[in-house]
Amino acid sequence: MNKKKVQLPFGDLVIDQLADGHPVTDAADFLQSTIIQNIKTEELKGLELGSGNGIITFMLALQRPQWQLTGIELHPELHELSLRNNAKLGLSCSFVLGDLREFRSSLDFRSFDLICSNPPWIKAGSGKVSPDEVRAAGRQEITCSMKDILVCIDWCLSDKGCAWIIYPLKRKAELAKEMMRINLEAVNLYHSKEHPDSFVARLKRKPSGQSW
Repeated sequence: MNKKKVQLPFGDLVIDQLADGHPVTDAADFLQSTIIQNIKTEELKGLELGSGNGIITFMLALQRPQWQLTGIELHPELHELSLRNNAKLGLSCSFVLGDLREFRSSLDFRSFDLICSNPPWIKAGSGKVSPDEVRAAGRQEITCSMKDILVCIDWCLSDKGCAWIIYPLKRKAELAKEMMRINLEAVNLYHSKEHPDSFVARLKRKPSGQSW
C-alpha cells in the first residue's frame, strides 16, 4: 500500500492517504466546517457515507469528541487505511467495510442523527476515467450515484436527524430533481466565497405529502 501524508487543520496532526487514490480536497474541509458551525449538539450518532481514509470523520471527531461516529467504505484498502489512521490519532471512531447500496444489511434503519457525505462529483460516463480503480471511484459515480446516496440517507436518517452532502454547483438542479422522488427535503443550502464552485445541502426527512 503506497501512502502519502495529509496534514489536518488542527495542530500538527497528520494522517495517511493512498498515494495513487483520489486526493483529499478542500471540499472535505468545507463540508466538515459547515457541519461544525451549525450543529452544536454535544452528543449524537453520526455516519459518513463513502468515508475513504476517514478524514471528514476524523475532523468532526477531533472537534466533537463526544459524537459517536461511524464511516462506511466500499474499498478494502481505504477501509484499512481509515482503521490505521483512527489508531494513529487515538480516536474511537468506527469504520465499516461495506457497500452503501446494500444499506439494509450493513446499516441500522433510521438510527443516525447526523449523516454526511462528500460523494463522487462526476456522473458516470462523463470525463476521462482514471486507470486506478480507487481513484476513479472517488471522482466518478462508478460504484454509487446521487440517487444511491439519497436512498441510503433516507434509510439511515432518524426522524429528527439531518444529513449534509456536498456537490458542485452545476449539479444543484439534479439534486433537486432526485429529492422530489425521495422522502427528504433540503432545508438549507450553504455557499462560500472560499469554495465558489460547490455547495453544501442540509437535508431532513420530508413532512408527509410535501414535495421539494
